[in-house]
Order: sequence, then structure tokens, then C-alpha cells
Amino acid sequence: MELLYDVKDGVATLTLNRPEKLNAVTDAMRQSLARHVEGINHDPEVRVVVVRGAGSRAFSAGSDIYETSGRTPVEKRDTVEMEAPHLLRRCIKPVVAMVRGYALGGGLELALACDMRIASETAQFGLPEVTLGWIPGAGGTQYLPRLVGRGMAAYLLYTGERIDATQARAIGLVDVLVPDDALEAETARVAALIARNRLDALVFLKAALRMADRASPEVGMDYERELIALCYSFPDREARIRAFRDRNPRDSQA
Repeated sequence: MELLYDVKDGVATLTLNRPEKLNAVTDAMRQSLARHVEGINHDPEVRVVVVRGAGSRAFSAGSDIYETSGRTPVEKRDTVEMEAPHLLRRCIKPVVAMVRGYALGGGLELALACDMRIASETAQFGLPEVTLGWIPGAGGTQYLPRLVGRGMAAYLLYTGERIDATQARAIGLVDVLVPDDALEAETARVAALIARNRLDALVFLKAALRMADRASPEVGMDYERELIALCYSFPDREARIRAFRDRNPRDSQA
């Protein structure tokens, strides 16, 4: 199968499984991803998602461009919303990218669609579309500037140049950088920290973070106020407070 799916201890793992093709994304993989995201959104056992590539060479080198041969402009326009990054953005739960090797073109856009990026020192990032005669079409021109600033985004987009993991960490494209042999353990650790939390609260947090990208701080604060008010309806809220007090008696006396 070209897209593998596994759930364990609240963590769903999506693996792009075309290592011989640098995990380039096909139409069949997009259709499978759409189904899995829908299932994840409705599965109470899943609290966090990890997206990774099979093998050691690539997270993903983007879309399989050979499948696009012969498409008309209208056909491309009408199918953009089925690009893998847009499908992943429909996930209402936290999504973590585990990046090893190449994250290029649509592969970088897929990483941008995640809530955070944990990368190996072997990772390389780039949006080379301009060198092929077109532009990114799955969010690269919109989400990259939000992470790294307009100037650096313009540099990467206009030149098509690749950067290594250390450079990506320095500009804010990578959130956690680890040696290659520690990548899987660190990703599992972070995913487990997320998965131990209440699902409703995680969904609210992701919704609030998305609002931060779309609205002014004033509008975002109004939205946050409504979400925190809803948290007071959680049936086990008082029990969690008591449990916290019992674990931390000094804090309760402060």
C-alpha cells in the first residue's frame, strides 16, 4: 500500500510508502489520505497524528509530477483542494511531521500543513517549483511566510534553493531538530505528551491556533474566550482539579 495507517496509544501514524520514488504523492495516496483524515476526525481513540515518509531518503519529494501530464488549467484548478496538504489541513486534531531526508515541493507543503515539524539533521527543505516553470500550489506561498517571514519565504520561493535542517531550524521552519538516530524516539515522545491530554481540549487548542492565522488578535481573543467557557462544561473538570491538587499539595497552598 502506498499510504500506511496505524493507531497505537492515541497516536495515529500516516506513512507515505513509496521510498523508491522519494515518497512522491500519487492520486491514489490522496484519495486514501482523504479517507483517513475523515476517519481520524471521528475516531475518539486518536488524539494526535504523526506524518512520516518510509525509508531514510525522503519525507516526500512532493507530488508525482508525471501524473499531471496532460491536465488543462481548469482541471488543475478544480483539483487543487485534493492536494495532500489541503487534505491534511482538514484534520481537527494535532498533526506532527517527522521529517527525514528530502521535504521538497509538495512534500514541504505537506510538512507546512502540520502543526509542528520535528526533523533529523539529514533533512533538506525547498520549494523548487519556480525552477521547473511553475509555482507552489498547495499553500507554499501562503503558509511559508507565516512561519519564516516574507523576506526569507520570498528568497526560498524565488530561487528554488534548498536549505539544510540547521538552516531550517534557524529560520523557524523546523521546531525540533535532533540527530537522525534520535528522530523516531523524539517524535514518539512528543506525540505521547500530546496524546495524554483530553481530546476536546486538543481540538479546541487547534481551532484557536488556526484562528490566530486568520484573524486579528482581538477577534482571536473573543474566540478563545468562547472556547475556554466551553471547557467549563467538561464533566471531569472538577475531578482533574482535585487530582492535580492531590499530586501537588504545595501548589494548592500557594
